[in-house]
Amino acid sequence: MPKDNMINIELCTILSNRTKQGMVEFIITKDGVKTKVQWDINKAREISIMLHEAIEAAISDTMIYQYMKDRIGLTEEKALMAVADFRVVRQGSKDTIWHTGN
Repeated sequence: MPKDNMINIELCTILSNRTKQGMVEFIITKDGVKTKVQWDINKAREISIMLHEAIEAAISDTMIYQYMKDRIGLTEEKALMAVADFRVVRQGSKDTIWHTGN
């Protein structure tokens, strides 16, 4: 992959100048453009939990898709539809559910 298309993610801790409390700084660099976000400890924990849950759901989606294709014999299209149906069972919606509310 050309270096220009790479995404780099950095995480570090900082001490807020304003509150003098520890924070987590998240820096993403894509195509040479850096975006920084700073979270207080509670928000960083919330995002950590959301990321963990999304990873587990992605693993589940992969397993369901492969099972439906390989063991049940569904076409790719029908297997994808089955994954969408399982998402409704798992999370109550086919849509994105991990949001911070801010």
